[in-house]
Amino acid sequence: MTAGVHAAGVQLICDECDTTTVAGGGPMDRDAVSGAVAGTDWTGSPFVGGVHRCPDCSGGGGSPELAPLGIAPTEVSIAVTDPAVIVRVTGDIDMHLVAELRSTLDSAVALRPFVIVDLTAARSADAAGLGVLIRSRREARRQRGDLVVVASREFSRGQLRARRPHVPLRTYETVPQAITAALGRS
Repeated sequence: MTAGVHAAGVQLICDECDTTTVAGGGPMDRDAVSGAVAGTDWTGSPFVGGVHRCPDCSGGGGSPELAPLGIAPTEVSIAVTDPAVIVRVTGDIDMHLVAELRSTLDSAVALRPFVIVDLTAARSADAAGLGVLIRSRREARRQRGDLVVVASREFSRGQLRARRPHVPLRTYETVPQAITAALGRS
């Protein structure tokens, strides 16, 4: 949990550097902190248990020299292969990326029934982002295909299964493993 509701407002804790701040004020929903996050330069999930980043770590403000080095911005790209479409996501899969991710996945499913979502460069995923993956998987299955995820074991356990344990997303550790699985089903 990276935020907590207190009498003074919401305490936000940066998941990168552990900086804390209290934002908002008055009564808050104990599960949603979107109002407090929106009123600051912080970025992240609208939910208490989601990932949050301070302005210095999110690039949303503060001194540019304090921004973390080597962290890729959030980005979605698409590559069409013979057996499947590969959608690569870098950065955070959160409410700010949902519309772009949904549009990209809709296009991917329209191109090929098998979609591989490569999350090896993703830092985090919140419930909204995972909801888009699950929705797109249902659509791919309606087209007699599937949507599978490529992610490290740690990301898979910590982000995917912890947030949506009741929804099985087939996961692989490498894109070639996922392509092999797609070829086996086609």
